Amino acid sequence: MVITRTREELYKTLDEFFKQPGKLALIPTMGNLHDGHLSLIRLAKLKASKTITTIFVNPLQFGKNEDFKKYPRTENLDIEKLKKEKCDILFIPSNSEEVFSKYEKVKNLDSGILGSELCGKIRPGHFNGVLTVVNKLFELINPDIAVFGAKDYQQQILIKKMAETLHPKVNLIKAPIVRSKNGVALSSRNNYLSEKEFNIAANLFKCLKRSVNSYQKSEELEEILDNAKTFLTSKKLMPDYFELRDSELNYISKNNYKGDKVFLGSVTINNTRLIDNIEF
Repeated sequence: MVITRTREELYKTLDEFFKQPGKLALIPTMGNLHDGHLSLIRLAKLKASKTITTIFVNPLQFGKNEDFKKYPRTENLDIEKLKKEKCDILFIPSNSEEVFSKYEKVKNLDSGILGSELCGKIRPGHFNGVLTVVNKLFELINPDIAVFGAKDYQQQILIKKMAETLHPKVNLIKAPIVRSKNGVALSSRNNYLSEKEFNIAANLFKCLKRSVNSYQKSEELEEILDNAKTFLTSKKLMPDYFELRDSELNYISKNNYKGDKVFLGSVTINNTRLIDNIEF
């Protein structure tokens, strides 16, 4: 695996790789890699002959009181995991200017109305930061394919909409959620939880499954959502939101929607916010 820390090193490495035939797949991450991230790399390797993973804790997507400084950074462990997965290139910029050069005018992207709903309502400006960094990585790397996890459902929908306009040649792939044995979706923020809290967190996925079952039994949607929030609160999971949307995250207000849809939930446990979803 070639490790690059500057734009110059990245460009030089990519020039060599692009001389070889085959497609290049990008897996953008913020590091602290777990099995969910590694599953993205495995999927990428099935779709492309060359893979590049980026590790960059993007300051633009953190709010004033969020965990940018304490976000878990495990560079040495991450490198070993990527080597085991036979990732071809790692871009781990030595500083933010290797991504957002101070000599360039950074194109701050607007995530629109959807970017201010769901997680965006709780984290104003978050998705603007996400889209800005993903757009920049697409510009720097010029991948054929990019792989994103389904756990961050709203994020991958917004990235898809952005890419359709600015990077229509990039093929976006959504990878399935990877879960622990108790059903909790894998996330770097799970590291903040005690063992007891981690077990309590399993009730979010349980609630999502129960809600799908209730919807399929034609129960009233308003009642399903109220019951979900009551259940989560009873388990000491404070709901930030719990909603049903269609697959493009448009509102669904009735029980007779026949297309693909998704229940999405966000809960807070001891100042740690967890998200999850279930498609059906």
